[in-house]
Amino acid sequence: MNSVESLTIHKIVTNPIPPPILEEIETFEVEALRTLSGEISTDLFKPFRLQYGIYGQRQPGVQMVRIKIPFGGITANQLRRVAELADRHATGVGHVTTRQDIQMHFVELKDVPSIMRGLAEVGLTTREACANTVRNVTACHLAGVCQGEVFDVTPYAKTVAYHLLRNPLNQSLPRKFKIAFSGCKHDCALTPIHDIGLLAVKRADGEIGFRMVAGGGLGSAPRIAQLLREFTPMEELIPSIEAVIKVFDMLGNRKNRNKARMKFVIDKLGFAEFKRRWEAAYVAMGHTLPKNGPLTLLQHQDDLSRLIMPTKNGVANGSGNGNGNGTHPIGHETSFEMWKRTNVVKQKQDGYVTAAIKLFMGDITAEQMLFVADLAERYSNGNLRTTINQNLVIRWVPADQIPHFYEDLASRGLADPGAELVEDIIACPGTDTCGLGITSSKGLARALAEVFPAGRVPEDLQDVSVKISGCHNSCAQHHISTIGLHGVGKRLGDHVAPYYELHLGGSVNGTAKIGQMTVKLPAKAVPAAISHLIDVYRRDRQTNENLPKFIARVGKSKLKDELIPYTIVPSYQEDPTFYYDWEGDEEFILEDLGPGECAGGALDMIENGILEADQELYQAKLLVEKHQYSVSVNKSYRAVLAAAKALLVTEGLEPSTDSETFIEFDSRIAQIGIVPSIYRDLSQKVGDLGPKETSAESAREKMAFAKGFVDACRAATDQMGKDLKLSAVKEEMSPVAPAPVETKPVAPAPAGAPIYDLRGVACPMNYVKTKLKLEMMDAGEHLEVWLDAGEPIKNVPMSLKNDGHKVLIQEALEPEASHYRILVEKVEG
Repeated sequence: MNSVESLTIHKIVTNPIPPPILEEIETFEVEALRTLSGEISTDLFKPFRLQYGIYGQRQPGVQMVRIKIPFGGITANQLRRVAELADRHATGVGHVTTRQDIQMHFVELKDVPSIMRGLAEVGLTTREACANTVRNVTACHLAGVCQGEVFDVTPYAKTVAYHLLRNPLNQSLPRKFKIAFSGCKHDCALTPIHDIGLLAVKRADGEIGFRMVAGGGLGSAPRIAQLLREFTPMEELIPSIEAVIKVFDMLGNRKNRNKARMKFVIDKLGFAEFKRRWEAAYVAMGHTLPKNGPLTLLQHQDDLSRLIMPTKNGVANGSGNGNGNGTHPIGHETSFEMWKRTNVVKQKQDGYVTAAIKLFMGDITAEQMLFVADLAERYSNGNLRTTINQNLVIRWVPADQIPHFYEDLASRGLADPGAELVEDIIACPGTDTCGLGITSSKGLARALAEVFPAGRVPEDLQDVSVKISGCHNSCAQHHISTIGLHGVGKRLGDHVAPYYELHLGGSVNGTAKIGQMTVKLPAKAVPAAISHLIDVYRRDRQTNENLPKFIARVGKSKLKDELIPYTIVPSYQEDPTFYYDWEGDEEFILEDLGPGECAGGALDMIENGILEADQELYQAKLLVEKHQYSVSVNKSYRAVLAAAKALLVTEGLEPSTDSETFIEFDSRIAQIGIVPSIYRDLSQKVGDLGPKETSAESAREKMAFAKGFVDACRAATDQMGKDLKLSAVKEEMSPVAPAPVETKPVAPAPAGAPIYDLRGVACPMNYVKTKLKLEMMDAGEHLEVWLDAGEPIKNVPMSLKNDGHKVLIQEALEPEASHYRILVEKVEG
């Protein structure tokens, strides 16, 4: 590819690579060549590769290269080098991430050392952008120019980032560790979702410092960070951070990757004990409370002293007409006026603005990078910043030059309006490149562009954000979005359909809040469902009520009821398009991401049962409105049955008849207080819900009973974690003791361990039954389990290991290996 070379006008300024960094790159090169030659395995090379910021893609044989951009600060010179390398060794496209990094995809391993050298020559690195290290330190892209900031956090973010880079303290942490800095109350860097969040504050006496929170994170178990220090003096900033990392390094879970983040350390210890451990670590590391000497800051030159006053075609400052050329009316606004309204922010420095360049889902071509680098030097001081919303900004643009700046952007297709607003939908790479991606998050984002057209989104949605992750890992931060979506798959008969879990009401501004998972939607129904959600908001909102406040007031249950019609999927024969992902050419499949997800499978069964109950209730309501009361009553009955079966999954049961379902539910769920006492003796109370002649009033009464029951079952599952344990509801009356449950005697194994024969029991019920059996045993006791070949022997042992138990033996029961035995030792959780 030679397009970049032909476009490059400015020579890239390089510096000699420091010997330690050169040695580091050469070491990587040697190991990469050994891997390519087959001398060492790819599995052995993987942790080493990740430490250097090189991530395997879902496509075999190619890598994703992640360039660390501390606080998002990058120079025009550095951006030109990134463009050159992307064009020469990748696809010619760079991708700005939600951690302000820049990624290149489809890089061959043999080319990675050349990329590393090229980056090092301009002061960039990929080191520790991946792996179990301190990841890129992020900060607000307006730091230093924001009108509302307490002070500029840039030098502090830079100092912390480079202090921790290659620091022995964080080379082998239990899991990744994230730090963010914000300079004002709007908290643009999202400090509450980080392992350490630092918010600028000023005391009454004028001393500046940081409010320090710890333990935040998203992923499959989102947590909001808690307050560690109300005020952290500057001289204590780095010691305070180091002590947190030290506690995490000592106490983090290194056995179970799914429980390895620092938030789980805090869950286990409690925050008070975590804080005590942090204080002890602070002292033990040689830091004295409260003073540790002054902080030496790394400066980032980004101010008036380097500004080049721009001229364009011989036109001096201030002589533009303010309209731009080539604009056309859109309503009462020209294209330029729309872009200026949405993409330009006035700085605290008079006469200057910051202009945002909207990158669709973070992507920018090498040619555009070169052009933007030129603009940064022509109109500003040669500095740019990436944003956590996957855009680029150029600061210090003279306000009177904005019309000319816009013209230049428009000439290269970079003048899209709506940067950093609701229409600027955040999406991770998803199945385009990510090995963990389940769905095409970028494809859905393009589909939602019709719901949120750039520059034309009504004012009542200005406080809204939309974020889409292709899996539960939340790389797009869907948990803290007003409308958040993350991809999953769902088996429907012989086919699998792409789905999204819809999270509503997340936010960080003001009081941080994790959005509530409201409903699971088929991918192809998401745009219509979101459109309906907005219609409901406009129909039912109160005066001056924005969408986030509306969601909080109305609540999950009512909004889910509104969206239930969009959960219904036709069979493959009726409409196969539901079984294709957005922009997918082939039928959707779930990649084999490895065994050990039995608990997840059980949770899916429970969730699907509750969803089935909601769908039956939805149909019951429609039938009442159509005066088909008898059929409506039957649908109410089916809703009760579906919800009861869902909760019985936690007991490892799949009753084959309705009567058996109600009997088991009463003895195992209702009588021990999992649901309110009104739902005991369920078989008697639903016995008259059969298809018989009934009145409208009676149909509505029975539907109300069914809805109350389904809501009670949902409430029980909402409090349940992956351990599948249900908690009793609090009522004035004491729950009745559970009826004894008969269990089949088991013959003792030769080794003395009881045998649990689960041959013929499919996943995930075999895991659930084993889990329940182990819960009745003491730590150290053994249980022998018999399982079928295939998925059972592949999944159940791994799931039990994920729970912390030990699998001592795993072997075939007979020569043909159609059944297996495992010997499990219970370990106290």
